[in-house]
Amino acid sequence: MAIFEYKGVSSAGKPTKGTVDADSTKSARQKLKQKGIFISEIKERTGEIKSQSKSGFSFGGTVNSKNLTLMIRQLATMIKARIPLDEALDAVVEQTDDPKLKSVMSQVKATVNEGKSLADSCKVFPKVFSPIFIAMIQVGEASGNLDLVLVRLANFAEANQQMRQKIIGALTYPIFMMIAGTAITIFLFAFAVPKITEVFAGSNMALPQLTQIMLAISNFISNQWFFLIALLLGSFFLFKWWIGTKAGRAKWDAIALKLPGVGKLVRMIAVSRFARTLSTMLGSGVQLLDAIDVVKEVVDNAVIRKALIQSRDSISEGHSIAGPLKASGEFPPILTHMIAVGERTGELEEMLNVVSDAYDSQVDTAIQSMTRLLEPLMIAVMGGVIALVALSIFMPLLELNNLAASPG
Repeated sequence: MAIFEYKGVSSAGKPTKGTVDADSTKSARQKLKQKGIFISEIKERTGEIKSQSKSGFSFGGTVNSKNLTLMIRQLATMIKARIPLDEALDAVVEQTDDPKLKSVMSQVKATVNEGKSLADSCKVFPKVFSPIFIAMIQVGEASGNLDLVLVRLANFAEANQQMRQKIIGALTYPIFMMIAGTAITIFLFAFAVPKITEVFAGSNMALPQLTQIMLAISNFISNQWFFLIALLLGSFFLFKWWIGTKAGRAKWDAIALKLPGVGKLVRMIAVSRFARTLSTMLGSGVQLLDAIDVVKEVVDNAVIRKALIQSRDSISEGHSIAGPLKASGEFPPILTHMIAVGERTGELEEMLNVVSDAYDSQVDTAIQSMTRLLEPLMIAVMGGVIALVALSIFMPLLELNNLAASPG
C-alpha cells in the first residue's frame, strides 16, 4: 500500500488536491474517479516512514502526538460501534490530515489485510506506537476486548496530552519573558552602554566604578560575541551528550529530584505517569510483571526507573507491590499506602487511578504556583539590570553637568 499525492478538479468544478492510499497508480485513479475527482496530476509520495527505532514515553515519536491521540479515539469509537477492523482502519486513513500518520496507518491497514494482527502490524513502527500501545493491543486482541482496550488507550492518551499541554502552557510565558529579558540585556550592553564611551571620550573625568564595570561588560560582549555564542552552543551540546550517556543521565536525574521546588514537581510527574500507566495496563488485562516492564520505560527518570526494576525483582519472588516500592524510598508514602490498600481489597486499578488523579491535580497546582513566583522574579531581575545600566549612564552625566555648572 502506498500514498499518492494528486491534483485535480472536483465534480463541482473546483480545484482540489490531497492524498489517497492505494496499491498502484491505477487503483488510486479509480478511487478518486469514484469520488468524482478528475485527475490532472498524480504521483507516489516517497520517503515515507518505514521502521523506526525504539521510543520513550510518548505515543508519537515521529507524528504529532495530538493527531495520534485523536486517531486512537476515532479507532476506539468505531471498533466499539462494531465496525470491522479493516473498515475502521480505512476510515482512519481517510480522516487523518497528518501525512506521516496517514502513511503509517496505510501500511498498518495493508499488513492487517494480509492477515496479521493489529499489534504485530503496529510493531513495525515502535517510534510511533509505544510499548504500552503494543502490549495493550495484544491483550485486547487475545481476549476479544479490543474495543474496551482501545477506549482505555484513548482515555490514557488524552490524559497524557492534557498534562503535556498544561506544562507547556504554564512554561510558555516565563520562557518568553526569559528570552525577551536576555535580548533586552544584550541590546543594552551591545548598543546603549557603548554610547557612554562616545559621550565621555574627550573628557578627562574619572568614571564611576559602576560605569567602568558596565563598560567592561559591554566591551566584552561587543568584541567577544562569537566566543560567547560558541561557548553557549558548546555547553548545550556537551550537556546533551552527557545526559545521553547512561552514567550522565542517572546523575542528572538524581540532581533533578533534589533541586529545590523543581525536584518535587519532577517526582510528582513521574509518580503520576507510573500510577496512570500501571492502572491502564492492569485494567486492560496485562499481567503485573509485564506491565511493570513497560511502565519502567514510561517513567522518564533513571533513579525511579532503577527503583522499579529492583521492585520488579522482589515482586517476581512473591512479594507484594507496595513493600518493595516503599523500601526503595523513591515513592511517596501516600502512593505505597494506596497500593497496599488496593492489593488487600482487590481494587488496585481503582486506587492507582485515584493516586494518578490526585497527583495530576498537585502537578497543576505546583506549576501554577511556580509560574506565579517566576513572573515577578524575572520582572525584578530585568528591572534590576535595566536600572543598573541606566544608573551607570546617568551617574557620569550628572557629574559632568555639575562640573559644567560649577564656577571657574
